[in-house]
Amino acid sequence: MHLLRTRRVAQLTDESAWVKVGPTSGPSTGWSDGGLTVDASTLKCTQPAADPTRGVTDTEITVEGLAYLTSPGGSTMQGADVGAKVRFDAANDAGGVNGRRINFTGVLDDGQDSSRNIAQAKVIATQTRAFAAVPVITSQAGYADTFCQEKVPFFGWGTNEGFCETAVGFGITGCQYNDGVLANNLAGMVNSLFEDDRNHTLALVGIDLDSSRAALGNLKKYAEAGGVKVTYAESPIPASGLADTTALVQAVMSSNAGAPPDVVYFITDFASGQKLVQALKAAGYPGKFLSPFYDPALVGLKDFDGMYATSSWLPGIDDTNVKATKMVADFKKYAPDQRISISALAGYWSADLFVDALSAAGRDLTVDTFVDFLNKDWVHGGEGAVPETRWPLNHFATTPCSSISQLKDGAWHPVTELSCGSLLVRK
Repeated sequence: MHLLRTRRVAQLTDESAWVKVGPTSGPSTGWSDGGLTVDASTLKCTQPAADPTRGVTDTEITVEGLAYLTSPGGSTMQGADVGAKVRFDAANDAGGVNGRRINFTGVLDDGQDSSRNIAQAKVIATQTRAFAAVPVITSQAGYADTFCQEKVPFFGWGTNEGFCETAVGFGITGCQYNDGVLANNLAGMVNSLFEDDRNHTLALVGIDLDSSRAALGNLKKYAEAGGVKVTYAESPIPASGLADTTALVQAVMSSNAGAPPDVVYFITDFASGQKLVQALKAAGYPGKFLSPFYDPALVGLKDFDGMYATSSWLPGIDDTNVKATKMVADFKKYAPDQRISISALAGYWSADLFVDALSAAGRDLTVDTFVDFLNKDWVHGGEGAVPETRWPLNHFATTPCSSISQLKDGAWHPVTELSCGSLLVRK
């Protein structure tokens, strides 16, 4: 494995729209904040909780999650519930956290429906009366208002705007939707797929959803801020799935001044991604495919052979990292039949973040003391398996960290360690 190569990321000058401070690459505990400073007093949801002891007794803490375990298009976060339970089972078997067991009541399914997302959040806050929502992995952010009003801390994968600028939202990768703060790790990822030293070209393809459009907009800025030319960045694929690939393939294949880009990065549902890859290959696409599709279930699919997968953490194939190795052992012990997919990993690492936060906050626990403690410069180290997060800074910014794996000859292989760059702050 190798770190993302700093020499492949374009250096930004003082005359550019972005200013970079500190190192451009390093381990997951060494990313640069780019000189970003934040004002915690501007965070939303800092009011006292109406019931600060909600979900807490002398012997247990009640938590419940929210995710899209089903969806109209078929692409889901199934397995996130199992991943979270695995981590909580491991914590409980180790004696709990500060003398309390975690009472995990499961994950509610919003079905990727906005009204159901809001309704399920109300169940967590007012019926289950959970101390915290863990994991929260949704494409919709309607839950955020309820969790704010009821002051429900939530931990998950920040795949929507609900994790930003709120005192109660803690994402494994921070806030990914701040237009004023970018990161250069995407450019490093793209360029690390090649042996030469030049900046490469990139096409970004997404789904016709607000969350997908927002994500692609940020990815485009991340890539361009690091020196990569983005030739295409659109979300034309219907939420119901890709049917006719003709127009999309033509647009991508000619997006680089009439030629194809070096890399196609597709952030889609599984079935649409497979159709797109098949169609591009049939059209003679000569470049590389990149996606967030790390999943052991893909090893038998020849369409994806050679594809690279990005992850915001280490997948379960790197036995050189102690924390990642423990994660794999936990799955083998508590859920041996569960694939360690991106969904399962997202659930596990969300729960891990919460467990470590509980441990650091101490035994004297209320909703208010917990949230206040975390937002006074608490740091979650990650130990090289997940990115280091810093609070309150990561309520306002993402973590500039990634790892890459490749599906080759029927097996996943690690290409990079979890490697980090720098935040890029608008002047």
